[in-house]
Formats: sequence, C-alpha cells, structure tokens
Amino acid sequence: MKKNLFYLFVFALSCTFLISCNDDDDYNVDPKTLIAEISGTYLGDLVVTLDGFQVGQSTQQIYVTEDGEASVKLELKDFAITIGDATIAVGDIVVPGITLAGDQSKVELKETNVVINHPELKELQVKVTGVITGETADLHIVVYAAELKQNIDVTFNGERTSKEVKDYAMEVAAWYARTELTVTGVDIEAKYPVDGIEVTYVGFNKIGIKSFSLSCYANDKTVTRSISIASANLLVGADGDTSIGTVKQTLTHKTYGDAELELSGKFVDGVLTLNMTVTQGETKAVYVYTGAKKLTGYAIEKMTIDNSVVVVQPEFGDITTTAGSVVFFVKPEATEDQLKSLVPQFEISAGAKITLNNQEYVAGTPVDFTTGQKFVVQAESGKSKRTYTVTYQKLTSFDFKSDLNSWETKNETGAQYRIYEEPANGWATSNEGVAWIKLYPALYGPEAPYAVTQSDDAKSGKAARLETLNTTGQAGMGGFIPAIPVVTSGSLFTGSFKVNISNTLKSTLFGYPCFKQPVAFKGSYKYTPGTTYYYCAQPADKANEVVEDKTKTDLPAMNAVLYEVDSYAFEYLDGTNLLTSDKIVAIASVDGKAQAQYTDFNVSFKFLDNKTFDSTKKYKLAIVCSSSKDGDKFSGAPGSVLLLDDLEVTF
Repeated sequence: MKKNLFYLFVFALSCTFLISCNDDDDYNVDPKTLIAEISGTYLGDLVVTLDGFQVGQSTQQIYVTEDGEASVKLELKDFAITIGDATIAVGDIVVPGITLAGDQSKVELKETNVVINHPELKELQVKVTGVITGETADLHIVVYAAELKQNIDVTFNGERTSKEVKDYAMEVAAWYARTELTVTGVDIEAKYPVDGIEVTYVGFNKIGIKSFSLSCYANDKTVTRSISIASANLLVGADGDTSIGTVKQTLTHKTYGDAELELSGKFVDGVLTLNMTVTQGETKAVYVYTGAKKLTGYAIEKMTIDNSVVVVQPEFGDITTTAGSVVFFVKPEATEDQLKSLVPQFEISAGAKITLNNQEYVAGTPVDFTTGQKFVVQAESGKSKRTYTVTYQKLTSFDFKSDLNSWETKNETGAQYRIYEEPANGWATSNEGVAWIKLYPALYGPEAPYAVTQSDDAKSGKAARLETLNTTGQAGMGGFIPAIPVVTSGSLFTGSFKVNISNTLKSTLFGYPCFKQPVAFKGSYKYTPGTTYYYCAQPADKANEVVEDKTKTDLPAMNAVLYEVDSYAFEYLDGTNLLTSDKIVAIASVDGKAQAQYTDFNVSFKFLDNKTFDSTKKYKLAIVCSSSKDGDKFSGAPGSVLLLDDLEVTF
C-alpha cells in the first residue's frame, strides 16, 4: 500500500473541520430528545479499508455528547490505529456540530461534508455519516483525496457501554498492594512482584503500569523480567466495571532470551485483577495477579491558618517528589507568642496521612512556627512520602526609594576577594556573580574591582557606580557549567541575587510585594559609554563568544516593572524575562543616553493593553538598572559607567 495514503488518513482525522454543510434539519421528534437518547460512551471496532482492502483494525471508544441545542459532538480520545505491527498515535479526534434525524428507535447522524485544504495534499473531501439504533452505533467516514483519486473508508461499529462520558482512568490510578499471585504452566515460585503494582494516569481512559519485576521461567530456572506498560486502553463495560484492553509486547533480555507478553485486566470494587501470559518457545506461563487499591497521592493540597496575625495564607513552591517549601506571611508586629499558637488546617491527598515530629498530626493542635516545621505526608500505599518545610515571613511594605547613601558589606567572613559592598535595605547587585567569576583568576583577577561600588561622585551624599566589565570569557563545560561571558554588566535592583549555575540570568530575582498602584519612576543619573561595543550572538550557551560592533554605542538601562504574581514567596521575574513576561502589568522605562552631568528623570508608568491595577490581586514591583542596556544578552561595552542617585517610585 502507498505509505502516503495512510498519512493522508491520519491527517484527515486529526485536522479541524473548517467548512461544514448539512442537509435541512428535519426532526421526527425534538432534537433534545434524540441527543439525550444517544449520548454516552460507545465501545467497538474501528476498521480502515483502502480500495476494498482492510489495512487496519483496532478497538476504540467513541464519545457522543451534546453540542448546542440541536447537534452532537463525536470524540475519540488519544486515538491510535494499528496497521500490521505498527501502532500510530493520532491524538484526539473531535467532530462537532453533527445534526440528527429520526426517532428514539433509530437516530441518524446526518451527512456532513467538509473540505480540508492541505498545503501538500491540496483538497481533501471528507464525508461523515452514521446511525445509532438502540445501543448500537454504526459510523462511516470517507476521505477522498482529489489528487490521488482514491477513497479511504473508516467504519466504526460499537455498543453503548455507558450513558456517561467519563474519564475513569483518574479513579483507578493507584498502587495495588499484592493480595495474591498465581502462576500455571510452569513450576516456579511466584515471588515477584513482592509488594504491589502501580497503575498510572496516561490520558482520557488511558492508563499505564509502572515497571515491576515478575518471576518467570527461563533456561530451566526461575528468573525475573521487568514489565512496564506505557499506555493501555481503559474500557468501560455496561455494568460500570472497567477493564484493561489487551496489550502485547516483547520482553527482551540478553541472557534469558526474548519472551512474548500478553496482558489484560479489570478493576472491580477497588481490586485489580491482572491477567498475564508470558510465552517463550514452547513454554507458556499464565499469571493471575490481584491487588487491593492503595492510593498513591502524598501532597498537601491546601493549607490555611485561621488567625488575624496571618495576612497571606500559605504559599507553595519548590515542590519535588520528596520535598516541598511552604511560606506564609504575618503582620510585621507579630510576636513569638502569637507564632507559637497558630493552628494549621490541611487538605491532603485522599488516603494519605500527615505527621509532625514523627507523630501523626492531630487536627486543631497548635504548632510553634517560630522556627521552620517539617510536615511529612505519606501516601496510603506507603511507597512515597514528601517532607514540607513550613516557614513564615513578616510582610513588610518595601519603600521603593533610596538615596543610596547606606551600604553594607557582603561575605565579610569569606576570602578577601569575595568581600564587596552593595546598597542596604533590600537592594541587590550583580556583584555576587562577579565573585563567582573571580574563582577563575585567569579571566578576572581577585584584586579587580566589582561591577557595582559606592561613589562620592553623587548628586548628594553617595551614589551607586555601575560598570560593565571585561571578564574575558570561557566556554561552558559538560552542559552543566555555563559559559563565562566576555561582557558582564553592572546591575542594581530591588530583590535578591541567588546564583543559578545552570542559567546565570535566573540568578537575579527581581522585585518585592507592591500594595499600591505606582505612578512614576524618578531619580538622577550620569552615563559614560565604553569605547568598544561587543555583540554576543548566542547568549544562551555561548556568552564567551563576541564580535566587535563598530556601529553601536552602549546605552544604560533603567526600568521599573510592575508584575502580577500568584505567590509572593516563590514567584519572581529574572534576567530572562524582565521586560517580556506576560505577567507584566506596567512599565516605567527611562530613555537613557550619555550624560556628562547628573540628569534628573521622572517617567510615568505605562500600563499594558487591557491591564489595570486590581487591589484584590498580588503584585511585585522591581527597579532594575544596568550599565549596559543589553547586558542581559551579554552584549555591551566594557568600561561603560552608570552613576545613579536618589531612585524612587512614587504612588
């Protein structure tokens, strides 16, 4: 058969129908009655023929649901078709807007003709018809490719197994603790799996089975083979029970040789029965595994603390398979006694339990949150657990204003070359990044200056001096140590700097909570561009490679950005998305240039289209300044100097 014809069929099914033409809507009864009569889940055979030759057959479920006042929608979820030994995944097939005719005893899905224009195959003509008689659905799809002048016929014949359209895979996904395992056909001890089998959710009525070991017979002895099922159909029976569609696969092993597996099963009242046949040559082992459902969830789904001292309820972040972080915010004046008497309330995964200090936590018990507390959630299966570290922060109102006269020393107890200064009271710089570069003295010497320093060249008092540095550059190593840039700009911002070794631009965590609508960003600056501008074409992975661009002169960057967050504790903009994130609500950007003397600026915030300040939402505000406008792309002119003084956002 022509391979193109199969792909044509797949494409035709997976495309969105663009143009639809239906006959006049003639109903013997109210269409709502017909819709109610045929809605549900149908299980049956899907057969594909080409010029009269059958090229594929598979068991599929089709879902019929209401689609407006007088039509239905047909869906095949996670559709796949098998031709020979090859299984091709197509995806969800959705056919909306099909009108009906007939009566309750026989409902006609009226012919729908659609035309699909494909860039390569040109015009495809598709015709869909069908009849549902009682509980039986007969559907017919014809795809005609004008250029190939051939028809592909697709037929479906199936029975309604449920009047519901429901995803049962969510319900059966769980750990099934072993209750019994029998094996016939071979004389071995069915030792493995010892404890259980885990069924996972894959998609709509699709499940998987995580890898497990099975005791098998090979080479005249008992061995173990690893079995895992990536995806299997979950079939819904008329009695409401669910079964696993038959899966066949080859179990390969260099030592024991290959064997053929056939697997099916069913779920009844929380019990999994798994039928497996393993065949190797003349040897056939037949297994029946039964397991009791034990849920595998082990999450804190919600945590609240009902106390007036708590102003922001617990926020979740940094969740891994074994650990999680939770932060809640309290009033600035909160006392230790108040923090010791807080009573948390938890919603956790069904079947799981939560412990504190190795004891099951009793609801309503006060917890001392003056120090971080570790709550452990264990799944009902006993196979998984996660430790949540819960801490508090005081929610203070950041001033977003600094005369830059107060500075503090960082890394005082470290090596001399790691000691630097930066503005006090919540301001951060790129100096910590420079400290890491100084680990490579051949690139940037230990005695070389930091990118951000305090300066007496100020409008009043002290000023911040930001300089773009030439840090030589070095290629990344092994995919886990990033390239060291040639151009390292000096940056000053509200927020914090935490080194991210995998992506240095994510080291800058911009912004603090903002509770009022900002009006303008103002301050004073001087700027002198460096003499030679370097352009980095691939900042993501080759920051060490630059070329001189004689057409460009460096410019400074001075921005104030208001952005929306779901979490004060864990959500930030960073060097990768400061001016591009879809979370941005408003920006005040200074059009800076070379200035020999201090120049004042006062720039109003511009709100993005369709965005406003909503006092019921959470926001952060970041002031971010750099000695090179494209320093986030590792482009700029070493020697560029930006002097800043009296920065402020007004409200």
